[in-house]
Amino acid sequence: MAITNHERVGKAMDLLRNGLGPFVEREFVNLHRKRAAEVARSYFRTEGRLSTGGPLQEWDSAALLSLMVYSWGELPVF
Repeated sequence: MAITNHERVGKAMDLLRNGLGPFVEREFVNLHRKRAAEVARSYFRTEGRLSTGGPLQEWDSAALLSLMVYSWGELPVF
């Protein structure tokens, strides 16, 4: 049976989350130490549709991408 476009996109989003999650968490922990998750959640007004519960690396890809956009200027550039 052929894979559907919906399944293809779902797999791509899972791969994106799996790659971005550890990176975002590492950078926020390096900058904010023990307050990393608290500071990351402060970028969102409400939890609404984005999954921002639990550890940073388990957030969904939309939340991780939004966090990267909102905090772009705060993190040091390597």
